[in-house]
Amino acid sequence: MPLRPDRAILRLRDKTLTLVSHIRTTLAGNAANLRQVARVMVGTVAAFAAYRMLGLHEGYWSVFTVLIVMQASIGGTLTAATDRLLGTLIGAVLGGLGAALQRTTTIEVGLVLVIVTGLAALVAAIRPRLRVAPVTAAIMLLSAPPGAPVQDFVRDRIIEIGIGGVIGVLAAMLVFPARSHAVVIARTATVLRQIARMLAEQARALETAVPLPSSPDHVALRQALGNVEAAMKDADRERATRLADHQIPASVPRTLWRVRNDLVLIGRALDEVLPPVALAALATPAAAMLDAHAALATRCAVALSAGTSVDRMDASACYRKFGAALDLFRTSDAAATLDFEASGRVFGLAFAAGRLHRDMIDLAGRVDDIAPGKVLAAKPA
Repeated sequence: MPLRPDRAILRLRDKTLTLVSHIRTTLAGNAANLRQVARVMVGTVAAFAAYRMLGLHEGYWSVFTVLIVMQASIGGTLTAATDRLLGTLIGAVLGGLGAALQRTTTIEVGLVLVIVTGLAALVAAIRPRLRVAPVTAAIMLLSAPPGAPVQDFVRDRIIEIGIGGVIGVLAAMLVFPARSHAVVIARTATVLRQIARMLAEQARALETAVPLPSSPDHVALRQALGNVEAAMKDADRERATRLADHQIPASVPRTLWRVRNDLVLIGRALDEVLPPVALAALATPAAAMLDAHAALATRCAVALSAGTSVDRMDASACYRKFGAALDLFRTSDAAATLDFEASGRVFGLAFAAGRLHRDMIDLAGRVDDIAPGKVLAAKPA
């Protein structure tokens, strides 16, 4: 039976609203990516227009440079542009010197190419930030027009890449500017959520009395911590060049690394099930302590993103209860029945728990130092 017109209209309206809601959700979830797309598009158009107006014969290097140096933040773009310009300068000089020899035979050109790229590769090995130097040297040597003045060829390449770097930095500054401060906050919050998840997994392993297998989360956590450190370097460069400022202490990444090491120690203590007598005395308070610190890590992530202070809630109380249970177990007859290896794992867990509590409380203090009116809401990077 065909739908009545009013029902068909209502169904069409519902489908339209659902589609609009889905589009809004997708756009909101990819806002940072879309802003980066806008920056790249504006930078590309500006570089194309600049090299056309200046009449540069191979000005497409400006466009290539914009595409290479555009990063998720002003500091990242500035770092990439500076590294590319320095690498280009070294590579262009070496390539130009090779081209100036005006070798013609295949063997001669190949020999010069090997020497030039080897020297550039040595520079890149000593200073990895200049890894573009060997590529530039090879391109300069192999693409030099026959009979063209080498100095003009080298000069034009440097000008073209310099223009692309400047345009890339300006696009990062002027088109939906993304400060490295917000990137550091977002990446730190991501690390804290990973830490919270891993602590919760360790708590479940204690409660269920199952061994905790080696987790790929440790690899992901190391990578995420590396991303935090990279963003901190970009933020420091922004501050050094007076493009922006940030209030994030350098101690934040260091404390996160200490917490990560604490997770490794706890994981080693739990890679085998603790003896039954130890589980009976310590499993419940230890799991509660780990869950409390997982919740503290989550609250630190929320406080960073919202620009508020951290509520410690029950983290210290749960740690004290675990300490009291450990003291009782240490003096009990059951503890005397443990062999050397089992004792090492039980008291290794206690040692790691003490470090974890100290480092998490310290981290919460660092978040409080940032919070009062200094943190802008962070967007995912």
